Amino acid sequence: MPDQLFADIVILGGGPAGMTAAISAARISKNRHKIILLESGARVGKKLLSTGNGRCNLTNTNVTSDRYHGKDSAFIQRVLNRCSSDFTVSFFSQLGLLCREEEGGRVYPCSGQASSVLDVLRQGLEEQKIQTICNCTPHQILSSKKGFTILCDEHQIHARKVILATGGKAAPSTGSNGSGYELVKALGHSITPLFPALAPIRTDPQRTRPMKGMRNSGCVTLWNDNRPFKTETGEIQFTDGALSGVCVFQLSRYAMEYLHFHTLGGYPCQKAELSLDLLPEYTAEQIAAILTECSRQHPSLPLELYLGGMMNKRVGQTLLKSLNLAPLSTCCGKMTKQMIQRIASTIKDWRFPILASTSWNQAQVTAGGIPLREFDSDTLESRKSPGLYAAGEILDADGDCGGFNLQWAWSTGKIAGESAANQLIRERRNPS
Repeated sequence: MPDQLFADIVILGGGPAGMTAAISAARISKNRHKIILLESGARVGKKLLSTGNGRCNLTNTNVTSDRYHGKDSAFIQRVLNRCSSDFTVSFFSQLGLLCREEEGGRVYPCSGQASSVLDVLRQGLEEQKIQTICNCTPHQILSSKKGFTILCDEHQIHARKVILATGGKAAPSTGSNGSGYELVKALGHSITPLFPALAPIRTDPQRTRPMKGMRNSGCVTLWNDNRPFKTETGEIQFTDGALSGVCVFQLSRYAMEYLHFHTLGGYPCQKAELSLDLLPEYTAEQIAAILTECSRQHPSLPLELYLGGMMNKRVGQTLLKSLNLAPLSTCCGKMTKQMIQRIASTIKDWRFPILASTSWNQAQVTAGGIPLREFDSDTLESRKSPGLYAAGEILDADGDCGGFNLQWAWSTGKIAGESAANQLIRERRNPS
């Protein structure tokens, strides 16, 4: 027989949004309400430890709705207006964590460790006397006039308010298994199509395998039916069968959209592919001139070393092999004007097909979720099931790399937690 537990507010999910919601609700209620946080994993905050390459990119000072994706940018902007990056820095300062701003507006803890962020959040839960129950997976939420009943294997929890912060489907090894979608659908909500975002883009393994583990700075452009759609600049990483790196991650949301729906940005797309510009500082004509001069001054230089002074050696060799101009043992003095122009053109526009969707295991974020229109933007309370609130990745809003997704978690967590607590206070003052 499951244990019978009673609470005023129950938060489902011990990730960034859930912990923020719990602490925010507790600060409003000031020990007047019983708050329980349920986490399906062995500990809260596991996914947080992997963010920002273990450094935890908390937020970005350039937060605006145009850095997010979803079907309601106005809703997203209203949330961000209420809880901006300034809120995040202040929130963590109150918890005892100092932050610093780095390049591109990225904000990190001064410790440079994601574990510091998780430590202060856990301490905040303890200080606010929030009961945390781990290894507890909800199977069903039943709604009634008195509130909700949450059914788990070992517990049956009765709550007046419920905050759903179960996350999405990305990185399931951290506990994000998508279970919250079925819970909320049973309460009358819909779910938009889900697909991975902020992930490597899979392409022809025959092209990338020789460059596995190599990195080269440059620009990556996503092409829509032979028209440039969006370009990102940064370090390109080559893996066995995929392109990676932050600049690729920024485009991956659109690449996955194309693979799932044959659209880009919501518009039809018959063919999408990636183009690498490995020397964005130079024009094709300038590169051709440099290569011509190299051939003149070093005619005995083998092709395998021809591009070594321009880019990553193995990347350059693979590019030359892909053109089938001559064996790499050939001396560059034998390169004709037409050959040099082909090399220069490919350096500026090296095409890679987009072949398959990345798995959830490799994705950092879930695109899609509960439509924002089904919630009140001021409170994040459900329009379909009063007393139910949602926060974080489960909502249909996903951001770019650079702290934007964590900012969404902090913002929505704060609003949902405070709204649930404030509503309880109003109900106590004005009982029906």
